Parts: sequence; C-alpha cells; structure tokens
Amino acid sequence: MQKNEPIRMCIACRERKPQQKLLRLQEKNSNIFPYSGQGRSFYLCSGCRENEKKVKGLIKRFRLTSEDSEQFVKYLKELDRNG
Repeated sequence: MQKNEPIRMCIACRERKPQQKLLRLQEKNSNIFPYSGQGRSFYLCSGCRENEKKVKGLIKRFRLTSEDSEQFVKYLKELDRNG
C-alpha cells in the first residue's frame, strides 16, 4: 500500500498542492525567512513567488519594513534563479 503525500495550502493563492512543491517559510519579528524547524510556518507556491502582486500582498500582510521587504524579494528572486 502506497503512503499518500501530504497536501498543504499556499498562503497567497490558497491553492492546495503537495508539500514537496511548496516553499516553507516562517515569520518572526516582522521578518520572513526559511523555516528553521521551530514555531509556526506557512507555505508559498512557485506561481505566487513569481507574482509581484502576491509578493506585495505578503509584504503588506506581515507589515515588513522596506529593508526587510527588499531582503525578502531578493531571497525569492534568488530561489527562482537557482530553481
């Protein structure tokens, strides 16, 4: 019997996808960074990572400062380049 793959929901588009296809992040002290293994986290799909409007919505939702938001956008662009 084959074990089912976990399904998670993207925080931006609310679309459900297999956990392996989503990016896991967490927010702490108004900063978003990769999941460290402790605390609460959220998932972001590749389509929303590339969508500028969705990224701006996340920045507004988490009330990131301009410096933190630039760092977050830079991190997402780096992920897209590396695949």
